[in-house]
Amino acid sequence: MSDTEDQDDLEITVETEEQPDEAAEEVKIVKPEDGIADLQRQLEAERSRREAAERMARDAEERERSARIDKDESEIHLVTNAIQTLNRDKEILKANYAQALRAGEFERAASINDEINEAATQLQQLTNGLEAMKAKPKVQPLPPQSADPVEAFAARLTPRSADWVRAHPEFVKDSRLNRKMIAAHELAVADGHAPDTDGYFSAIEQTLNVGRRAASAVDEEASSSAAKVVSRRDAAPAAAPVSRGGSNRTNVVRLTAAEREMADMMGMKHDDYAKNKIALQKEGKLQ
Repeated sequence: MSDTEDQDDLEITVETEEQPDEAAEEVKIVKPEDGIADLQRQLEAERSRREAAERMARDAEERERSARIDKDESEIHLVTNAIQTLNRDKEILKANYAQALRAGEFERAASINDEINEAATQLQQLTNGLEAMKAKPKVQPLPPQSADPVEAFAARLTPRSADWVRAHPEFVKDSRLNRKMIAAHELAVADGHAPDTDGYFSAIEQTLNVGRRAASAVDEEASSSAAKVVSRRDAAPAAAPVSRGGSNRTNVVRLTAAEREMADMMGMKHDDYAKNKIALQKEGKLQ
């Protein structure tokens, strides 16, 4: 065997130390269904974070409003108590003033009179302040959140998007359809459609098959109604056998659909209607 053949049959294995090479990294292939599921998880997580942030903001606003309401009520209560106290003090001062005058203590009476005037001034200021407090617009508590999930969802949207959601409530009530709607929004924006534009809503409805879904529902309803009519008409026999008394001969009378309906409207059995038809034909009153 030649050296060349030996070299051809010789298998050589070369081991090299692997170096990290970004260009040589294995490309991970993501299946479409896995990608959609991952996107749905991301959208669900984002929605949960948004709802949590909205709840926190609402709770903070409710606490702030409640604190302001308590503060206003406390201030009114304090001023009201101060006015009541001043009125009592004023009555006591007036009694002391009268006593000082009777006792001839004119200097003491003059001092008491100054206190009465000062109390009257304070009383007037407090009364004016109380009236201003009561006239000030009161802080209203936050309105309760709507129990309707569609309205609660629409309240967070722009007017046009809210109208679309109200027209298609199933995309809020059904969690699976809701995830599809959010995914359709992301796809529409990724395709360059500005939210709330005609192209944006067209893209969303095309992704969600909204038009075809509505048409399918109408077709199913129409088919169901037609099937009921056909079933009702087919339930009636095409022919009504009529036996003539005392004879083995049988006359077969075929009733038209209109005649069967007429019999139903009159509350007659089809056999009785057929007998009457034969009798009228024999009398020449019916062709």
